[in-house]
Amino acid sequence: MSRPSKAVIIGLDAPIAPRVYSYAKRGFLPNIYKLMKEGVYAINYLVTYPTVTPQSWTSIATGANIGTHGITGFRIHLPGRDLSELVSAFNTSLCQAEYLWDAVERGGGRAIIINWPCSWPPTIKRGYQLGGTGLSMNEWRTGKLLYEAKLSDGQLFTTLNLPYAIKVKLRPAKNWKNTPHFIRALEAELKPRYSACVRAGDAGVKLCTIKGPSPWWMLLLDLNGNGFKNVVLAWEKDLKKSFATLKPGEWSPVIVKEFDTAGGKKYGAFRCKLIELSPDGERLRLFVTPICSLKGYTYPPDLVKEIAKVNPMAIPSHIIYDGFGWGWYGRNTFIELMKMEHEWFADVAVYLMKTKSWNLLMMHMHAPDWLYHYAIPPEFMDPSLPTYIGPERAKTLEEIEIEAYRVIDEVIGRIVEVAGEDALIVVISDHGIKPKLYKLDISKPLIDAGLLVLKEDGNIDFSKSIAIPGREGPWIYINLKGKFRHGIVPPKKYEEVRERVINVLRDYTDPATGLKPIMLVMKKEDAKVLGLYGLRIGDIIYVSRPEYGSHHGQFPTAELGIGSLKGLLIMRGPGIKKGYVLKRIVRTVDIVPTICYLLNFPVPRNAEGGIIYQALEGFPHEEIEESYCGKEKIYEAGIVKEFSKVES
Repeated sequence: MSRPSKAVIIGLDAPIAPRVYSYAKRGFLPNIYKLMKEGVYAINYLVTYPTVTPQSWTSIATGANIGTHGITGFRIHLPGRDLSELVSAFNTSLCQAEYLWDAVERGGGRAIIINWPCSWPPTIKRGYQLGGTGLSMNEWRTGKLLYEAKLSDGQLFTTLNLPYAIKVKLRPAKNWKNTPHFIRALEAELKPRYSACVRAGDAGVKLCTIKGPSPWWMLLLDLNGNGFKNVVLAWEKDLKKSFATLKPGEWSPVIVKEFDTAGGKKYGAFRCKLIELSPDGERLRLFVTPICSLKGYTYPPDLVKEIAKVNPMAIPSHIIYDGFGWGWYGRNTFIELMKMEHEWFADVAVYLMKTKSWNLLMMHMHAPDWLYHYAIPPEFMDPSLPTYIGPERAKTLEEIEIEAYRVIDEVIGRIVEVAGEDALIVVISDHGIKPKLYKLDISKPLIDAGLLVLKEDGNIDFSKSIAIPGREGPWIYINLKGKFRHGIVPPKKYEEVRERVINVLRDYTDPATGLKPIMLVMKKEDAKVLGLYGLRIGDIIYVSRPEYGSHHGQFPTAELGIGSLKGLLIMRGPGIKKGYVLKRIVRTVDIVPTICYLLNFPVPRNAEGGIIYQALEGFPHEEIEESYCGKEKIYEAGIVKEFSKVES
């Protein structure tokens, strides 16, 4: 069996695997389809439970179960602390397992790591790292807000009433220098609302480090009496000090500016687009991208100077998907912003692959997750659900979905081309996405049973509560004396209370739907079968039905309507079968051992998975007969029975 000389792992966050496979086969995603045709793709890749980002990407990077590596959620409860004290999972010091990149380095190799969640601060000594502090570049997840953009989040200046936008008031222009002859001129004093997280409101503004410049200035000129055709943006009321002149639909070039921050002067890069300008100036929308920091996100630290020359637009991109959902801009601008975000990934990956010595490249792109959460929720596209928005609008969302995946497909194509035929290519996801139907309020049955007590302000009354829902995972803590400062349950009552909680959750029926939201509940020692154990999880683990909760987080086998939480997995390269559909169950912890086997990398010390032999050349094909969706074949006593699934 031939073996690859290097490995490229490209992570996509929350794609719907069967839809991606289908779009690839239909010709929309030629680079992904080429990998599928020349390699193996899995239709039963079962990711970690819970199906959430930090846990899964850490299992992919270590080959270890959640209970072993200890990254239990976006936030982690550490033993010895009260339940109100959680820490952000985005810190490598919290991971209890060895990473693949460290094992490669231990074996004398070098890794390139780009935007891999929970990989900061760097643990490598000889490789190269960009980001890992959040889910996109220049995004930090400290636990204070949903995210913190560095240097600042994106902004919309507008005359319209739109969520989170900055309202612009136009007035007759006065005291401008170096203007041409005009018929009419209007100006606006733009007061940027520098923010670390726009959706956090004042809290985001408070945490932003940028203090200026402010204001910026906008000038609208009617040169011939035919109305306003463009805007001029300037730091002062002087056209010679303008930084952009834009017509509707135009983007500025990249603008690099020195900003005043709480830590002194720092350079940031951004772009502007004039989305809309009516001839009378009544309708105006100007979008300013996040201001991207030009330092602080690379290892070695000086690497950022090289990266800034390649492409300075390392965008903290959550706002791209928010903005589309808020109606800040339409489809074309949204896709342009996605291209801007993903061109950076391709540019820097290709640059590092060509200019550095490396054996392993690991890169994560979060776009599909935010696409489905904020821009095109899958429940809107599914005709089988009550949330369906109708065929015309659903068709538009599907077209946007395809366009978004095509942006990602182009990045994959560029990286694969540079990697060469001797590279092992792995395209993988942390989980999928499904429609969101009913809210899961795990507190309600506990409150109804008198196990959980809330104060008048809605916060938990720890002095009266017996069972407390985990804020960081799908589990319940028993408020045990001696374990927590606020504990009230005597140790001798521990098992009795656990049985009571389990029975309450099993018996609970949602009065609004008649459904039982909790389909599985168990003691923590029984959750070892799910890879959950250790001191960082609760005392009782539960699993909700696919209809309840968010777009993901449920069982990795969950499917609802057009959605599926099964993972996406494609492998191509020396030693991998060609054109093969892998039907066996693959688990997240199996990826690292398989890569190490093929490349003779040292196996990370805490890896717990097995080699995916059925994907490799020289090993027999499987006997399993089961397709991902559509018709399934069941073989019983030699008789083939076919039945159709309900398809939306």
